[in-house]
Formats: sequence, structure tokens, C-alpha cells
Amino acid sequence: MVRLRFSLTTVQRWFAGNLLLPVVVCYILGGTAARYFLPNPAGLLFTDLAGLMMLALLFLFRRRRLALYLVPAVFILIGFARTGQGLLPPGNPAAIANLLTTRSRVTLTGTLLRMPEYNGRITRLIIAVDSVLFRRPRAGGTPSPVPARGRVSLSLHGRPEDTIRPGDRLLVIAVINRTYNYQTPGAFDYRLYLAERDIFVTGRIPEPADIMVFREPENPWFRRLRFLPERLRQHITAFLDSHLEPEAAGLYRALLVGSRSGISAKTLAHFKATGCMHLLAISGIHMALLGLMITLSLTWLMKRSTTLLLHIHVPTVATLLALPPLVGYALIAGMNTPVIRALLMAVLFLFAVALRRQRSLVHIVAAAALILLLCKPQALFSVSFQLSFAAVLAITLVYPRLLAILDGGETTAAKETPRRNKLYRYVLAAFMVSVAATLGALPFLLYYFNRFSTIGPVINLLVEPLLCFWALPIGLLATPLIFFAPGTAAILFRVGALGITAADKVTLLGSRLPFASCRTITPTSMEIILYYAILCLWLAAHKKKGATLILLAPALVLVVSFTHGLWLPHSGRTTTVSFLDVGQGSSTLMQLPGGKTVLLDGGSTTSENFDIGERVIAPFLWKKRLWHLTDLVISHPHSDHYNGMGFILRHFRPARLWINGDRDEAWTYRKILRTAARQGVKIIVPRPGQRLASAAATKLVCLGMTRTDAHNRSGPAIPPPGVSVNDQSLVLRLSAGAYAFLFPGDISKTAEKKLLDQHRELRADILLAPHHGSKTSGSRAFISAVNPKIIIVSAGHRGRGRYPDPAHLKRWRRENRIVLETAKVGTVTCITDGKKLEVKTWRGKWRPGPVILR
Repeated sequence: MVRLRFSLTTVQRWFAGNLLLPVVVCYILGGTAARYFLPNPAGLLFTDLAGLMMLALLFLFRRRRLALYLVPAVFILIGFARTGQGLLPPGNPAAIANLLTTRSRVTLTGTLLRMPEYNGRITRLIIAVDSVLFRRPRAGGTPSPVPARGRVSLSLHGRPEDTIRPGDRLLVIAVINRTYNYQTPGAFDYRLYLAERDIFVTGRIPEPADIMVFREPENPWFRRLRFLPERLRQHITAFLDSHLEPEAAGLYRALLVGSRSGISAKTLAHFKATGCMHLLAISGIHMALLGLMITLSLTWLMKRSTTLLLHIHVPTVATLLALPPLVGYALIAGMNTPVIRALLMAVLFLFAVALRRQRSLVHIVAAAALILLLCKPQALFSVSFQLSFAAVLAITLVYPRLLAILDGGETTAAKETPRRNKLYRYVLAAFMVSVAATLGALPFLLYYFNRFSTIGPVINLLVEPLLCFWALPIGLLATPLIFFAPGTAAILFRVGALGITAADKVTLLGSRLPFASCRTITPTSMEIILYYAILCLWLAAHKKKGATLILLAPALVLVVSFTHGLWLPHSGRTTTVSFLDVGQGSSTLMQLPGGKTVLLDGGSTTSENFDIGERVIAPFLWKKRLWHLTDLVISHPHSDHYNGMGFILRHFRPARLWINGDRDEAWTYRKILRTAARQGVKIIVPRPGQRLASAAATKLVCLGMTRTDAHNRSGPAIPPPGVSVNDQSLVLRLSAGAYAFLFPGDISKTAEKKLLDQHRELRADILLAPHHGSKTSGSRAFISAVNPKIIIVSAGHRGRGRYPDPAHLKRWRRENRIVLETAKVGTVTCITDGKKLEVKTWRGKWRPGPVILR
């Protein structure tokens, strides 16, 4: 009984002294629940008011003991309500997102909010819209501008003809639409990323001449003041671009103003592979260095005055005076989530120092997280928020534990030897900080990026001093000189660029090392929870003997759960076919009984800088817990069917690549074949009737192309000359018990007729619409012969009206066939055990529940 009372008293004391920590945890739990159980706006408002009322009553009646336990619970309600409100789409009828019903060509007027960001090819603009003119009025009549509200993100190939600055009033002709997302599990949630920035509409500007600037004679002083930080940011960027080499200027821009648009894709890849990407974001190091430089300078100046020394506490005043410059720098750096987090932590820490209340960094981290989430609820689901706070918290908690282990539990002074000098201690401490940050952020790195750098902590030891203790301090010192001593600023930036160039070389060399970066499957939620539970238990039990041995059991369970796909064959008996949403393209994954996996096609109509294999297909495969694939199939050499296959070949090590043998190959297709040859992948051209894969009662058979050569019936299928590439597509049929799937590639009605003439077995319950549902395919005779219950159309939202053809849609629905378009319903997954078929779409959102065909 005494022991129980002691435990309860201990808990109460801990809660009383650390109430902020459970409050933040409960707020995050409530916010997470809002992501999956989002009620209507009225319900969210009621929940928010109920939580605030309960909180007010607790403090009003001064029920201290009750408050200790109920305050965290109340913050679950507040977190749920605040985050839910942040996740709701704009409710204003005049919001530009609500005025749009489809992709539209419009004329916008509005104000440029941020500096234009040019990456060498594309300029990106963010405009606050105040009116929109639809070129084709929705209700007929004469086009006229209508009031509109909201932010729009626009892209332009090249640069604008005129110099435009933040705060300028613009008239822009653009093609806009609501934010589009690949509705494929594992793909980056671009819609949520933009929603955090209050952007729900994106678009493109066809020509530089489609931008007109309204030169207003005089702007009010508050308007000039509002856009001053962004204009300073633009001026600093232009100065760097004009005085440094492009690569050095791009890296310096990332360090000083938080803009990565000037960094080449290759350089970014080197920093990612070596685990140094975090160094290119505005972080606590920036704020700490700037705050330290300002505080020390002000302290030195004020100590020159005897009057000040007699009347004020100089260090405290210097600390407080450092706050306004930090806020100003945060505004110039863009005020995104990492910048706000770093600013909040710096401000809270400086206040704690000034008030002599700096108890624990954990409380500062918790306070910064709570303030940020209250101001920007959507930040909870941003990658930057999760990574930055996980890393900072791990440095605060894990780093001292790691250092204590290396010290053998003794103090630094007791362990001081000639061998362990100060330099050695600094290097060791820096290495342990990097290891701690990696341990804290590892689950999120694997969940969002499916990779981690095995050499990250070592490379950080080399790169961090070059960037953070050489280039960054010089850059911070040179930045104010731009405005009154540009010559001196240019010299300082060139000196600082030496460190940037050296860091770039180090990451380049590091990225070339074998196994510098490892790709992995996506961890499950339970694996992430188990990982952090083990880490917390290890921290809590560091003084108890044998605690580490006890933690080996859950750690082993975690390792086995995460890696069993590498060494334990899959023993499932079902067949799963997933039609991925890859935009205007095609990609289908077949998972057969016994663990065999076949990827049919993997391409899309995207820009050259967007690899659909790396950004969409591979994350989906990792989300499905696949470490490798058995077979790849390219139905025909059109880029919207293969341009993502290079990444898949390099990272999923298939045994075979099946192709149609087309000899009229583009260089990009030849590159895919060379990649396959380098990886040791066997390249095969199938014969009609040949099995590509089989398992139990499931088999995948090639039905041929248009026809086989009459003189080569035993060899590969060779199409006659003059036949289009589309009509040379491999046509595959997957049968699984009582159910069948047909994949006809991009064949036209001509090829369909030839398949019918060959009397192939075409009947299928699920048909992938030939040529994305184009009017040149899908003849009545072919659809009748296949007689599908469900037709899947793999096409992008920009192809609506053509893919699928409206006449096809009307006829198929009249014939009572279910039509699922990936552009509308997202990835479609079909699961069968040979006796029944279950069909689901993206997050199961199609109809009230999954459809089961019997």
C-alpha cells in the first residue's frame, strides 16, 4: 500500500513538473484522429468550444489535482478540432477552388506573394487571387470577371519578360485546376503539402507574355512593409546569382534564404544519398549562430559603457535585443514550417536564458511544437515537422545517453587523457549528435522516403563544418553588407563559397561509395510504434542492469517483421491485381500465389524531371512490402508504358524482362534495355501461348501481338512491317480459378479484329481498357467477346473527354458494365482466391464498401 501511494505521488509530481509533454502528445493524438475520422465543420466547432470550455472551467475552479489528469485529455479534443478545421477544404463560396469545376483557361488578377523561384527551366509563382475571368462561362452569356479568393501556384517555362517582385499586382492568363494528387498508396501527398500553404489550385502559364504587371504609382506604407522581407529575399537571391557560380549560388540560397530552386537535381541526389539534406534547410543551427553572433556583438558593445553596466544586466538585455533580428531573418527565409520551428525554439530558449529558467530542452521542444500546431494545424502531417522535431528530440534525449555509454558512465573530467583531447571530444560529440538525430528520424525517413544513408553520420562530420561553421557564418555576416557594401559582401560570399564547393565535392564522392544509401520497404504503423517504444524503454532503463538484454526480444521481433520479405517466401493463396493511378499512362502489379510478382508496364506522360518509377510506382511497391519483383513486362515501347522502368530495374532486381521485340526503338527504350542487361536481367520476347508466370491455379499467358510470322511459328512473335507500335503491344491474360483478367496494351480496333480472327481465349471478368479507352480501340465485337463485368481505364485527369472516349463510356454503362477510371477513383485493387472477386479503390472510397462479384 505504501509502495502504491509512493508510485501515485511520484506520477502526480511528474505530471505537475512535466505537464507540457503529455499535453503535446494528447494534442497530436487528437490531430491524428482528425485525419482519419474527419466530421463536419459544425461538429469540429462544437468539439473545439467544448475543449476550451472544459479547460477554462478546470482553471476557474482551481482543481489542481483534477486538472493534472484532465488537461491532457482536453487537449485531445482541442487537437482533434483544430487539426480537423485545418484539413477542411475552403468553405468560402468565392474561393477559387470552389469556383472551379474542371480544368479551365482563365484570366486571373491578384498579388504576387512570394519571390519568383526559377530552377533553370521553370519559374514558379504564388499569387493571391482577387478576381477570375473564365474564358468559357459556365452558365453561358458574356464572360465577365467574378470576385475570387485564395492562393494559386503557377508554373511558367522560362522566365517572365518583365521583372516582377513580391507585392506586384499581376494580370495572368493561365490554365488552372484543383490540386491533383496521384491516388496511389505510398505516393507523395502533394495535395496535403500545398494545403498546408493554403494552396488548393495549381496551373501553368502558357507563355511569358501572358503575365502583365500593374505598376501602381504609390503603394501604402503597410503594403510595402508587408512585402519587404520577400523583396529583400529576392534581392539577396539575385545578388548571389550574379556573383557566384550557379551551383555555389544555389547552395548558398538554400542555406541563407531557404530556396532550393537553384540546386541541380544531381547535387540534391548527392546530398540525399549521403544523408546531408537536412543541412540545406533553415534549422536551429542558423538561428543559434545568428543569435550568438548578435548577442556577443551587443554584449561587447554595451560593456564599453559604464552607465549601462551600472544600470542594466547587459547579457540579459543583449539576449532580448537579439530577438527582433531573428524574427526578421525568419521572415526573409520564407517562414515555412522548419523556419518557424527553428525560430520558436530560438525565441523560447532566449527567453528562458533571460529569465534564468532554462530547465530542460525537452520542454522547449514541446512548447515550440504546441505553438506551431496551434498556429498551423496541418503542419502535423508535413514531413518537415515530423522529421525536424523527431531529430531535435532525439538529440536532446538520446545524445547524452550515447555519450555516457562511450564514456563508460564516468564524467568527462575523469576520462580525460592525452589520447582523448578536446579535438577528439568535439569530433566524437558531433558524431554522436548525428547518430542520435538519425535514430530519432529513422522511422520517418523510411516511411516517407524509403531510404537511409549508411554513411550519413560520417559524411556529416565532414560536410557540417564546411557548411554550418564556414559558409553559413560568412554568409550571415555578408548578407547585411549587400545593401551598403556590395563589394565587400561579394568577396565574403566567394570565400564562403569555398566551403560550399568543398561540401559539394564530399557529397559527390560519398554518394559514389557502394551501399552509401539503402532503399527499404515502408514500415507499418505498428513497427514505427514498436521502434519508438523500444527507444523510450532503453532511455528509461539506462541505469538498470540487464535492461538492454530484455529489450533484445522486442528488437528482434521488429527486425524479423521488417526484413522477413527478404528471406521468407510469401505463402499467400490469393491473387491480387493492382491498377495504379500513374496519370496518363499505365502500370499494373500482379501478385500471384507463392510470392511471385509481375509488374506490367510502368510509365506516364510526365516531365523529364519527374520519374514516375521513383515517385509513384516504387513507393507503391514498397508500401506493398515488396523488396524485389519476379518479372517485368513492357507491352510496347511507348514512353507512357516504360519511362519509369529504369528505376524499377535498378532497385527491385527482377529475374526476367518480357518485351514485344519491337525493333524501331527510341534511345530512351534502348537505355532501359541496357540497364536490364547491366543488372543481369534476362530479356525475353514471348511466343503466343507462352506462360510468363504461373502458380497453383493461376497463370499469366501471352496471347500474342497482331500475328506471328508465317515462317517463324516456333520463334518469337514478329509483327509484319508497317504495323503501328500500338498494334504490336503484348496482349496478356491472367486466369485465377473462375476469374480472368485481360491486358490488351494499346492495340487498336484493327489489332482487336486480328485477335478475334485467331480465336484466342479472350473472355475476362476484368478488362484493362485498350489504349486507355481511346475511340480508336474497344470495338463492339471485341468488348462482346471479352464480356467484362468491370472495365478499368488507366488515364490521367488531363485526358478526360478523350481517355476514355465519351461514346465508349455511354455504351459500356448502357451494357451494365462497371467502369472505373483511375483518374477519378485512384488505384484499383482486385483480390481473388479463384472463387470470389473483391474490388477496392483508393482508400476504399468507391461506393459504401468493396464490391464482391460471385
